[in-house]
Amino acid sequence: MKTVACIIGLIGLVSVPASAAGTAESHCQKPEQIIFSCSLGKKMVSVCASHDFSSSNGYLQYRFGEKGALELAFPPLTESTRSSQYIQARTLMFAGGGGAYLRFIKEQYNYIVYTAIGKGWGAKDGVAVEKNSQLITNLECQDIPISKLNEEFFSRAGLSVDQDEFQIPGLD
Repeated sequence: MKTVACIIGLIGLVSVPASAAGTAESHCQKPEQIIFSCSLGKKMVSVCASHDFSSSNGYLQYRFGEKGALELAFPPLTESTRSSQYIQARTLMFAGGGGAYLRFIKEQYNYIVYTAIGKGWGAKDGVAVEKNSQLITNLECQDIPISKLNEEFFSRAGLSVDQDEFQIPGLD
């Protein structure tokens, strides 16, 4: 039975639909889609998309801070350039699992929202921050994240594949 539960978890790459998450909160507004969201303690990280987000429409935005008090929302919704200039994505394969992440690129900073599961180490979810390609902080989710991070979403969104494969912090 444990094997069946593990396989079911791997199929969705730790995806939890918003309705199944129950009381999970996010920085996303009512008409927006929650692509990823989790609590980091006092703060939370969310990736929100317009209801019509696709490779040719809408927006995808990284949001971080306390509920109702954003510290960072990127890229600005006023940007006229495509999100692919600021956002890259990739799926990952691990022994007994897999994962996915979105990399938001803002000048010398990268904000990487990730979810993964692997044999021997379980689930890892959170946001890592890099400056000039060096990890400066990693904040792990304190609850089960809402996550739609997977190859199907990345393809539908037309996101470019990250060429600098992200290494989940804490895995050797």
